[in-house]
Amino acid sequence: MSNTVDQSGAHAGEDIVAGNKEVHYHLSGEIKSDGVVAQLLQKLRAEMDGNDKIKHTVENLQFFYNHIAGDGVVGLEAKLIAAQRKAEIITAFAKKEHFAKLLETWSLYASAQEIFAYFLARAEHEFSMFVLPKLGELQPAEINQLINDKIVLPTITECGTSVFTLNHTAVMGMVYWLAEQCFVRWNE
Repeated sequence: MSNTVDQSGAHAGEDIVAGNKEVHYHLSGEIKSDGVVAQLLQKLRAEMDGNDKIKHTVENLQFFYNHIAGDGVVGLEAKLIAAQRKAEIITAFAKKEHFAKLLETWSLYASAQEIFAYFLARAEHEFSMFVLPKLGELQPAEINQLINDKIVLPTITECGTSVFTLNHTAVMGMVYWLAEQCFVRWNE
C-alpha cells in the first residue's frame, strides 16, 4: 500500500502549497479607519451638527488636570531647566499655550474631550515607556527624535485633518502641557 498522493491535476482556485505560505498584501488608495479616533471624530461631527455642547470635563480628560509630581520638579520651566533644556523654554511655553487654547476651544464637545484624552494618554504612555528609559543614554537630539517618532508623527497621522487639525506645533504643545501637569519629565 502506497502513502503518496498525486495532486498534479488538483484545482483549488488559489495556490496549493505544502506547509506555510507567506502572503504580502499591498494596499493602495484610501484606507477606511474604524479606530477609536475615527469613531470619536464621527461622533464629534454629529455633536457639532446638533450643537450638542457640554459644560463639564469628561472623566478621561479630567485625569490629566490632576498634577502628579513624582520627581519633585514642578512646572514646565523647572522641568526643562532640570533636564538641561533651558534653550527650549520660550518655544515650549508658546507651544504649550497653543495646545491649551486648542483644548479650550474644543472643550465644549464631549467627543473632542475624549479625543484629547486619548492622545494625552497615548503621549504619556509612549513617553513613559520609550523616552523616559533612554534619558540617561541618548543625546537631546536623539530624545527629540524618539518623541517625534513615538508621539508627534503618530498623533498627526491618526488625527488627520477631518474636523480639527493637530500639527507638529500642537502635538509638541501637548507634550509640554503634559510636562506642566507633571506627567512628562526630561530629567532622570
